[in-house]
Amino acid sequence: MFQWESEKERLSRFMKIPAKKKLEWLYEMKEFLWKFSTPRQRKLRWKLRSPRWD
Repeated sequence: MFQWESEKERLSRFMKIPAKKKLEWLYEMKEFLWKFSTPRQRKLRWKLRSPRWD
């Protein structure tokens, strides 16, 4: 984040990033978190992901 940049300019800069690129980044972050999580963290993430129909 740049100090000379207003909030509106910052948002417009992020909006210019293609949706496909944003989704690729999200996928890479998900893979990274899964790869470097402990078994306990993985179990918790999986539990949070599952539907709450119990």
